[in-house]
Amino acid sequence: MAAAAAATSLCFTSSLSLTPQNQRNLFPPLGSSSSCFSAGGDPVWGNRKFLRVSLSSATQLNKKMAARRFGRAVVVAAADYYSTLGVPKSASGKEIKAAYRRLARQYHPDVNKEPGATEKFKEISAAYEVLSDDKKRALYDQYGEAGVKSTVGGAGGYTATNPFDLFEAFFGPSMGGFSGMDGSAFGTSRRTTVTKGEDLRYDMTLEFSAAIFGTEKEFELSHLETCDVCAGTGAKLGSKMRICSTCGGRGQVMRTEQTPFGMFSQVSVCPNCGGDGEMISESCRKCSGAGRIRVRKDIKVKIPPGVSKGSILRVAGEGDAGLKGGPPGDLYVYLDIEEIPEIQRDGINLSSIISISYLDAILGTVVKVKTVEGMTDLQIPPGTQPGDVLVLARKGVPKLNRPSIRGDHLFTVKVSIPKRVSSKERELLEELASLGSAPANRSKTRPKVEQPDESTESEQSSITEKKDESEDQDDLWKKLKDFAGSMANGALKWFKDNL
Repeated sequence: MAAAAAATSLCFTSSLSLTPQNQRNLFPPLGSSSSCFSAGGDPVWGNRKFLRVSLSSATQLNKKMAARRFGRAVVVAAADYYSTLGVPKSASGKEIKAAYRRLARQYHPDVNKEPGATEKFKEISAAYEVLSDDKKRALYDQYGEAGVKSTVGGAGGYTATNPFDLFEAFFGPSMGGFSGMDGSAFGTSRRTTVTKGEDLRYDMTLEFSAAIFGTEKEFELSHLETCDVCAGTGAKLGSKMRICSTCGGRGQVMRTEQTPFGMFSQVSVCPNCGGDGEMISESCRKCSGAGRIRVRKDIKVKIPPGVSKGSILRVAGEGDAGLKGGPPGDLYVYLDIEEIPEIQRDGINLSSIISISYLDAILGTVVKVKTVEGMTDLQIPPGTQPGDVLVLARKGVPKLNRPSIRGDHLFTVKVSIPKRVSSKERELLEELASLGSAPANRSKTRPKVEQPDESTESEQSSITEKKDESEDQDDLWKKLKDFAGSMANGALKWFKDNL
């Protein structure tokens, strides 16, 4: 409790008898002695002056009682909060606040190390706590210190006193807040930051061709939008907001507790108004005071060419609307791609497996293959081996955000060999295998050519020319039969091993 700053006087009469007139003008009799009280100056009783006794502020703070001792009555005065702050009773709230800041800078224990500075600072704080609150000040003016006794000096609980006046007293109003903090930060009177709405997620599955060439999809989305009646305030149109009774419009509350290490204060967002400092007096009927309503909306999304599985598309402003008219969040569309068995994707390239017969692999052919653009002819060159890769250039996937760059479609060749053949096919394969090995045998048993006579030189020359032509044809046929024979020998060996 705070005590008065000015000295309080006690006076005693020098006579044990008083006239009734004097009793009515001053104090009622107290046994065989009397006393009087004076707030300042010399006490006067009639034409007589009395002894003046001054009590210290600490005595006024700790002793507020009347006691009789040795036949004398002692009266202890209550605290005078206006005198403590050095302001008149008619002082405005701004003058009271200015006086508190001035005295707080002077008597704060961290600044003033003189004896009694701590007690003086407590008196100043207690006086300011009462006089800065209009309700407490009215009770104090009417009933004195007893009217506010139950509301001042508690060990804990919430208080409406602004806990940042002391901070401003040392650093000034411009330093009352810290940048980068939200509404519960130091020095802010109420929450002024706008809260963005929540982001939403939507999962979409695309066809294989749609992911490659791009498309436009439309779907229905359920999200929160700002109420168009109350504009997100949650209050009925035309109604007024009322000041929060818990925090007094500050948006913050301070809880003070007594600990072994001293007083501990904790500032937090007001649990009643959520930091706004104001409360809705009458709620909007459409949104029931929430400020947001849930609606269903058709959303169109453009899918670019070349998207892959796991790609995320961001649609700005299509999330939930923010509280109190805040901006909406965003919509994130997560893409999944349907797979097809004929074609596999590897980045911007596509791959497939084609199966041909061993005769097509030997002789070559043209086959129909499936691509993302439809059925296309693929040339199989003669002598294609199993595992060879044939390429269709620029038939793959366009590069994302750069559709002019496109990958290839790769075809891996698989040669199909039958497990069973007919007797006729076996004979043909054996004959083909013998043709492949016959030229080598004939070259070993070929007879030597005799030397021609001079009489038949002309005939021999013509025969030699024809023989050279036939040998050239035999060499070409030999090469063809050697290739066919090698393939037939491999196929025949496989048949013998597996049949």
